Amino acid sequence: MEYTVAMNYIEDKNKLGTVPGLVNVKELLLRLDNPQNKCACLHIAGTNGKGSIFAFVQEALIKAGYKVARYISPTIFDYRERFQINKEYISEKRFCELLEKVSKIVDDMVFEGGYDPTAFEIETAIAFQYFYEENVDFVLVECGMGGLLDATNVIDNPLLTVFASISMDHMQFLGDSLEEIAANKAGIIKPNGHCVSYAQEEVVSKVLDEISKNLCAKMYYASTDALKILSMDIEGSKFLYKEKEYDISLLGEHQIYNAIVAIEVLEKLSAINEVKIEYEDIYDGLKETKWLGRLTRVSENPPIYVDGAHNEAAWLFLKEAVNKYFTNKKIIYIIGVLKDKEYTRMVDILKDTMDYVITVTPNTPRGLSKEILAKLIAQCGIEVDCAKSSKMAIELAKKKADKDSVILVSGSLSFILDYLQYDEED
Repeated sequence: MEYTVAMNYIEDKNKLGTVPGLVNVKELLLRLDNPQNKCACLHIAGTNGKGSIFAFVQEALIKAGYKVARYISPTIFDYRERFQINKEYISEKRFCELLEKVSKIVDDMVFEGGYDPTAFEIETAIAFQYFYEENVDFVLVECGMGGLLDATNVIDNPLLTVFASISMDHMQFLGDSLEEIAANKAGIIKPNGHCVSYAQEEVVSKVLDEISKNLCAKMYYASTDALKILSMDIEGSKFLYKEKEYDISLLGEHQIYNAIVAIEVLEKLSAINEVKIEYEDIYDGLKETKWLGRLTRVSENPPIYVDGAHNEAAWLFLKEAVNKYFTNKKIIYIIGVLKDKEYTRMVDILKDTMDYVITVTPNTPRGLSKEILAKLIAQCGIEVDCAKSSKMAIELAKKKADKDSVILVSGSLSFILDYLQYDEED
C-alpha cells in the first residue's frame, strides 16, 4: 500500500464521522490480540491541557532514559504526528504496513456485518499495535473526546489515569452540564486504579471523587496549596512546588497548573510503579518542553503569537494571558473558528482585549464564515476586516501594526498551521 492510497482510505473512513461507542474498536483490537493491554499506558481525559500535561511528562521520561510513545488527537503539522515515539513521527512506510494489516481485519468485520470502524477507531488500533511492536516503555494516550465511550477507553489496567482541566465543550455529545461532562470523562477510571487530576472546580472534583470511590480507585489532585509562583513573564515562568523549584517556557498561569499535574504524574509513577526518575529529570524535562500552538511566538518584529484556543476555558486562559503579558499593547487579532463552537461566547470573552480584528474562514467544512464572525465583532464596536487567506491576514495585520502592537492569531488547531509556519523573511 502506498501512502497516498493509505490517506485516501483514512479520508473515506472519516466520512463515518464521530460515532461514540466501544463495540467496533474492541472487536478490532481483539482480532489484533489486544496490543493495548501489552503496553504500559497512561491515559488522559479533559477539556483543556491534555497535550501540555503529556508534553511535560513525555519530556521528563525521555530525560530519564525511557522510550516514550504518544497517541495525539487532533494534530497540527502532519497526519503522522498522531503516532510518535520519543517525539519522532511514524514513517510513511511503517504506517502503510500497519494500515494494510488493520484494514484487512476491518474488511472482514464489515463483511461479517454489524461492524464498521471509524477512522479514529482504526487509528487507535494502529497506534497500540505500533507501540507494542516497538516495545516502548510508556504509552501516553489522549482521549479524542469525552472518555466513557471514546475509542481510547479500551485499556484494562493503565498505570495511571489522568485528568486535565474539565469544562464545557462538545455538549452535543457529552451533555449540557458540567456534571454530565465530568461523569463522561470520568468513564476512563478503572477499578482499583490510580488517578491524578488537575485542581478542578468543586462540581467536577465531586463527580471524580464519587466515581473513583465507587470503583475503589485512588484519586490524587495537584495541590495549589503546595504551589508558589516566583515569576511570570513573556519568556516563561518559575515556581516552587512542594518546595522544589521548576522552570517552564510555556506561557500562561494555566501552564503552571498543567505542569504541577505532570509533576504529580511523574511522582506517582515513581512511588506506585517504581519508575526510576530523578528530580533533575523532571526539572530539565519541564524546562525544555515545547508545545506549539499554545501562545507560541513565531515572529519578533512585529511580535506575532499563535494560540489554538478553541473553547470557553481556553478563551478565558487567553484573555488572562493577554492582560498579563501585553499590558498597554495594541492587540491585533487574526481569528478563525469552527461553526460548531460557541463563537459568540468567544467574542464576548475577548472583546475587551480587541483593538482590531481580521477574520478568516478556516479551510474545513466546519469552518465558520469570516463574514458572519466579522459582523458579530463589528456589533461590539470593534474595527474588523475579512481576509481570504492567511497570507492576506498577516499582510493586513502588519500594515495596522506599530511599535506598540502585538499580533495574536487564535482559533481552532486546524486553523493555525499556516501561522505557525510563518517566516519573517517572506
